[in-house]
Amino acid sequence: MTEHVETKLAQIGNRSEEVTGTVSPPVYLSTAYRHRGIGESTGFDYIRTKNPTRQLVEDAIASLEEGTAGFAFSSGMAAIQTIMALFESGDELIVSSDLYGGTYRLFENEWKKYGLRFSL
Repeated sequence: MTEHVETKLAQIGNRSEEVTGTVSPPVYLSTAYRHRGIGESTGFDYIRTKNPTRQLVEDAIASLEEGTAGFAFSSGMAAIQTIMALFESGDELIVSSDLYGGTYRLFENEWKKYGLRFSL
């Protein structure tokens, strides 16, 4: 049985934390994580690569979109740069006519010189 999107939204992060019993997920601000020994990672090593708070958001995005993975970025530019790395010279991208002006200028002034084509 498929869950409705409203059910998924209501259940995001709804789990008990073992130490305190809180039902709301904490915001992890740590930049580094301790491990039991060399080669014994908890899955979280450094905040720039992964942290429990971002993992929760990315898992929620994947669930809501019925995908295998979700990605969260600290800025729109970080998201755009990541997506643009998927394309090669000669590729054509169809973009919205009401694209944000800064993004439009980035495409026109920067990415076109790498051989990418953009059409509305």
